[in-house]
Amino acid sequence: MLRKKCRIIFPLICLLIFTSNNVSFAKNNIRESKVLQTLTNYMDAWKSRDIHEIGKSYADNVSVYDLPSDSSTNGKENVLKYEQDVWLASAPDMVWIRTSEPMVSGNSVTYEWLYSGTYSGTWGKTKINKKPFSVKGISTTTINDKGKIILQKDYYDLKSFETQLGL
Repeated sequence: MLRKKCRIIFPLICLLIFTSNNVSFAKNNIRESKVLQTLTNYMDAWKSRDIHEIGKSYADNVSVYDLPSDSSTNGKENVLKYEQDVWLASAPDMVWIRTSEPMVSGNSVTYEWLYSGTYSGTWGKTKINKKPFSVKGISTTTINDKGKIILQKDYYDLKSFETQLGL
């Protein structure tokens, strides 16, 4: 009798475990897909150079951390003003492209990139006029459950960038 029950119960337990693992796998795939779609939309918005399109990717409480300067810009409005003033207005021909396949872990994605263009603006307290630049970096972007960026961390060689600007 016990053997008979085991023959019935064991396959049922296996089926439950298998189903549970597949549900977890499906949830992870959905999350990864959402993270990658948000990243694609974000990078495409940068290609458009439209600050309003870029802003659609951010949550209101977004925080952008710049490792080389050890500084953070917090809040969507402040981040967009910084990006408009420092990048879009000062490097009108700037191109930002992803140079590696993104690596997703949970709600975060890490990827390598290249910024390049011609810089004409103020960097720190120094006025820069038409200096070409090209700098490699890596970013980690964290996305909330609504598909909005809540944290952007950028890492790059600041010394190389500043040398290209003539500093």
